[in-house]
Amino acid sequence: MSTSDGTVIKAVKIVDHGSPEQRFNIVLVAEGYQKSELPRFAKDAQHFTKHLFGTSPFDDLQCAINVYRIDVASKESGADDPKTTECTAGTGKTAATYFDATFCTGGIRRLMSVNQTAVLKVVKAYVPQWHLILVIVNSSIWGGAGGSIAITTTASGWEDISIHEMGHSAFGLADEYDYWAGCGTDTNNDKYSGGEPSAPNVTTKTDRSTLKWKDLVLQTTSLPTTTNKDCSQCDTQPSPVPVGTVGAFEGAAYYHCAIYRPQYTCKMRSTDKPFCAVCQRRIRQTLSPYLADCYAPVFEKKIGLLCALQMIIYILITIALLPFALFPPVRCIIKKLLFRIQHCPTGNSDPCIEL
Repeated sequence: MSTSDGTVIKAVKIVDHGSPEQRFNIVLVAEGYQKSELPRFAKDAQHFTKHLFGTSPFDDLQCAINVYRIDVASKESGADDPKTTECTAGTGKTAATYFDATFCTGGIRRLMSVNQTAVLKVVKAYVPQWHLILVIVNSSIWGGAGGSIAITTTASGWEDISIHEMGHSAFGLADEYDYWAGCGTDTNNDKYSGGEPSAPNVTTKTDRSTLKWKDLVLQTTSLPTTTNKDCSQCDTQPSPVPVGTVGAFEGAAYYHCAIYRPQYTCKMRSTDKPFCAVCQRRIRQTLSPYLADCYAPVFEKKIGLLCALQMIIYILITIALLPFALFPPVRCIIKKLLFRIQHCPTGNSDPCIEL
């Protein structure tokens, strides 16, 4: 239940889009994996990376990002799962793991914590120029946390949970769901009474002139867009506007009333949904400075003809290589070629994701 309960094995750069000084560096850290299970952690890290780069807006910002994994072997698998008066569903299991991961933080079973001091010590030693740390806990129980270090388990849907927690840790996004312990369980989350939140995706204001995301709201969209008629309960009314409409929807930041979110659904409200426009904008603002000297997301007119010629050549080479795609080195070449077909090169090569 401490760093004596395991060993740090190595760090591997699994996505290399350039020098760590130039890129946004994500570090994936193993927790609750025994040494024999570390190959599965490598697959989990690869799986997460593929899912991240398939999620908007990361799909066209991927070349701003490096990804590292740190293999840490624990004596035992999993995490502590306390059984308490608040966490009645807990199993009572304890696990001897390197970072002492545990469920039931703050009396909420899904909320996880780790020994942050130990995590930071390891990451600083192996990837000193990190920007985001995601601890991946080897457990099938649903859970995670944001904060300065993001945490996720490998329960069903964990890839989206991870990206949701990244929203907190890397981009300063607030939760947009309107409960803490759960709808029908909370007794002190009826009306928000605090000041204006600093997070870009929740607000107490509904006036069109002062709304944080006013530039994204159509004049034809009512403000507030929805109101909760019973502040003692979560609002379950359907959206009155088309999917993707930006407005001011009541219920966010763990409260039923008096605080608003930009869209009816968002990954910061339901992990299986896309990010809303406001959250996507914050992510782009954060990652855009790391795009320098990288593949451009769109073709530039001054080299459009060159790009067209290169695309034809790359497509022909890719087709020729397809019969040999079972071999990892060939898959790596194909991956590079497909990336170059999608994004016009501006002078930087695209190192391949580890296969």
